[in-house]
Amino acid sequence: MKAVEREVRGEIMGTDIFVKLVSGTRTESDLNRDLTDAFAMFRDIGRRFSRFRNDSELSRLNTSSESVVSPEMAMLLSEALALHRETGGLFDPSILSSLETEGYAGSFGSESFGIPSPGTVVDAPAFDSLSVDKATGLVRKPVGLRIDLGGIAKGYSVDRVTRMLRERGNGDFLVDAGGDIYVAGQDAERGYGYWAIDIAVPSSSVPAAPLTLRDAAVATSGTDRRRWSVDGETRHHLIDPRTGKSAVTDILSATVVGDTVLRTEVFAKTLCILGRKQALSFAESRDIPAFLMTTDGNTVYTSHMGSFMFNANETR
Repeated sequence: MKAVEREVRGEIMGTDIFVKLVSGTRTESDLNRDLTDAFAMFRDIGRRFSRFRNDSELSRLNTSSESVVSPEMAMLLSEALALHRETGGLFDPSILSSLETEGYAGSFGSESFGIPSPGTVVDAPAFDSLSVDKATGLVRKPVGLRIDLGGIAKGYSVDRVTRMLRERGNGDFLVDAGGDIYVAGQDAERGYGYWAIDIAVPSSSVPAAPLTLRDAAVATSGTDRRRWSVDGETRHHLIDPRTGKSAVTDILSATVVGDTVLRTEVFAKTLCILGRKQALSFAESRDIPAFLMTTDGNTVYTSHMGSFMFNANETR
């Protein structure tokens, strides 16, 4: 049994990336090559879809009203439009101006992070005013419609790396981009028939509940991450598109299990914005396995989440 792993902290998409491969048949050289290519793929996606790079494909798109984009960008925008509709507009990549006005104008930890951009967001074009032709790559949008793909690109990158690793014959592996995770097969190195994934508790080293997953995606989003203060008021990166401000919610974090990391990442953010009562209704009506931590220190999970939890004993 061979196991190789690699971690890069904060360098790619401003987050920690960890990949572990386990195999009883493939050579260590092959596994290490796959690790190298996985991190190269993360870097490439991060460069092309970053709003913080003037030379990125996304930045070029944001300054135009009509352009031909790469097949990958066309696919991602199409997915974003579909999820925008599916979440009733709560997933909205066109909140870039709101993020900047709230203080998220620079990458996390940069000198400009936490400093609100001057001005206010007025009559910003709606995200669904964008159109994309996946066959030709032609994208049309109002010039004032500016996009942030931070709520979807990280999950997409994990899914892309996952697909590459599968195509190369890897059966047992874990890919983690800042808590957006895909696990394939099992943790054979430890003799488990699954992968054990902890749901983190904000400001605590003790997990809320371990999950046992095989061939599944899991993502966590929360208002406890990427927080800053402006004039004594706490703000965070989860923008409620209905207000253009940091979401006012009684959910501290939401963890979602699903088939792809892209979708679980979007749904985790959506549940956080909705707040506990509406989030539970939204998730249950769509059979979404979700675990919520509220600002008063309580936890609750949907009926479909219990099967993934080790010794689940919380009150539904």
